[in-house]
Amino acid sequence: MAIDYEVKKLLYGCAAMSGVRLITGSFHAFFWLSMGVSVTQLALLQIVFSVAICIFEVPCGILGDKIGVKQNVIFSCFFFSLFFFLCIYAPNLSVLIPAEIIYALAFALCSGADSAWIKGLIDGSLYKGSLVYHQVNAYKRELTAFMNMIAGALGVLIVLSMDNYQSAYYFCSFGFLVLVFWFSRVRGVGIASVGSSQLRNSGSLLHATEAFVYLVTSKIGLYYILICGFIVAALQPIFHFWQPFILEQTGALDNATGKTKILILGLCFVSYSFVKYLFNRFVIKYLMQKYAPMAITLCSLVLSAVVMLALLLVANSWAPIILFTIFHSFFSVPVTQFEAEFFKHIQQKNANTVLSIVSFLARIFGILALILIGWLASNIGIEAAFCFALLCICLVIPLNLAWLYTDKKLIKGEGA
Repeated sequence: MAIDYEVKKLLYGCAAMSGVRLITGSFHAFFWLSMGVSVTQLALLQIVFSVAICIFEVPCGILGDKIGVKQNVIFSCFFFSLFFFLCIYAPNLSVLIPAEIIYALAFALCSGADSAWIKGLIDGSLYKGSLVYHQVNAYKRELTAFMNMIAGALGVLIVLSMDNYQSAYYFCSFGFLVLVFWFSRVRGVGIASVGSSQLRNSGSLLHATEAFVYLVTSKIGLYYILICGFIVAALQPIFHFWQPFILEQTGALDNATGKTKILILGLCFVSYSFVKYLFNRFVIKYLMQKYAPMAITLCSLVLSAVVMLALLLVANSWAPIILFTIFHSFFSVPVTQFEAEFFKHIQQKNANTVLSIVSFLARIFGILALILIGWLASNIGIEAAFCFALLCICLVIPLNLAWLYTDKKLIKGEGA
């Protein structure tokens, strides 16, 4: 399927957002720790971010439906740029705490807005049918993995060549300003297609209530909320604690120099980004032509759980890097494919608000997970946090099966 030019431009921009943000992805926590931020303060900053994004999530979603999702994405780039500039002031918490709040606002503005923008452009094009969302999301995943791979290598290269971390943060800040210009050149989704005049004149609370009622009164909506919640909970240790976990599993946590640790973390980051790109570029694209998307998602979940179990059992070798790489490839599928499947069940007029409400509820799962993970890591060990991630992945599997069963019933009902 040939993807529309405007959709493709937007997909490149979304992938670039992820890439620029992850230039510091392989060493962000390590940098702050090296600057004097303690582990306790690091956890505090993450909780500040999580609470702030919960506060901003739904209002930003409603804002996107009111003023246009394109504007939301552009505003988010401004705030991302400011965040990376403020990061260099570590370990000053009076700067880092507002920086985390700004970071949360940036995420809340683009959370759901980018997807709603993509959906709006697709719905306004000549392409019809539910599979188009899966195909476009697969292409987005492929682009994002490629951009992340380049970004990870670029970040390590900047740090090693400039002999300081700050240069990478300046680069990220400038990169997001460039993206403001890029997104301004992409066709937006007209306000009329996002909501009728009646919707725009109605109260924001009523708009949010209608979106919430739709979610909790449909089985698919409830499944999607729970799935997103468990996925976000599983991602907390994977996103925020993977660096000390990988160093510990490879035996390099206490037996390597600072530059060696950076190289190991950079290698791991580039490795899983590169393999994830190849996986989505070739394997998933081929499977999408042969099998149902939700069946592929189910298989990916099962394989993710198996690889995570192996990652927990193997230590003191380079094998954890290989297993972590494979895990990211498998787990990248359900993270986006459930959203693509959910697109079939929502209307464009309140799509951004619906997605923002789901994201808000998932963030609550994430905050609770962070509290539990912090307790597990301090009382048992970092491995316990990844055991929790494995449990969350396993809980998504029966929800996937229930979704498949409900979809079959809906199809039979429409055909009757």
